Amino acid sequence: MTTTSTAERYDFASDNTAGICPEAWAALTEANAAGALPSYGDDALTAQACELLRTTFETHCEVFFVFNGTAANSLALAALCRPFEAVVAHGQAHIEQDECGAPAFFSGGSGLILVHGPGGKVTPDDVARALHGRRELHSHKPGAISLTQSTELGAVYSPEELRALGDFARARGLRLHMDGARFANAAAALAPRGISPADLTWRAGIDVLTLGGTKN
Repeated sequence: MTTTSTAERYDFASDNTAGICPEAWAALTEANAAGALPSYGDDALTAQACELLRTTFETHCEVFFVFNGTAANSLALAALCRPFEAVVAHGQAHIEQDECGAPAFFSGGSGLILVHGPGGKVTPDDVARALHGRRELHSHKPGAISLTQSTELGAVYSPEELRALGDFARARGLRLHMDGARFANAAAALAPRGISPADLTWRAGIDVLTLGGTKN
């Protein structure tokens, strides 16, 4: 006689593949029972959420709540780039592979300049090589660099890697965006080394973080 065992399958392709975690569902149920509150972010619960984020990231950041990751990435990049500018990103990034041109739509025409480093990571050398060949007068001009933390291939940027990219971007007048759909995974992985969310974002030169909320 043979026996078989089955293991539960976890799919990290998208937040949409899993249900909401019990803690978040309970919090939503509690918030729903709070009664009538002001709209458009002027309520105490939204203010509390913003303060929790500011405490977590140790800075007085501006917080904007949007529907999902595609909206967050697209609106963030639209704020960082003008229509004739481009975003440098990895070829495996969601803004290239999974968001159906939404960043270009919301920015009014911004393009993508793709690099192809190992592990889904972007490096200063990758960006420099990609930009070196773009001398055509009518090509998109670089406006921002977009990173994914953790990457689509599961790699995690260290603070040192992020600071190098931040220094590179500032030296060239570029803005630095981080797609943080899986940011909590990276933060948890690096926390034993004493690395904080602040060390992985603004302290390393990140201008805008899009943070996955429901599953994080």
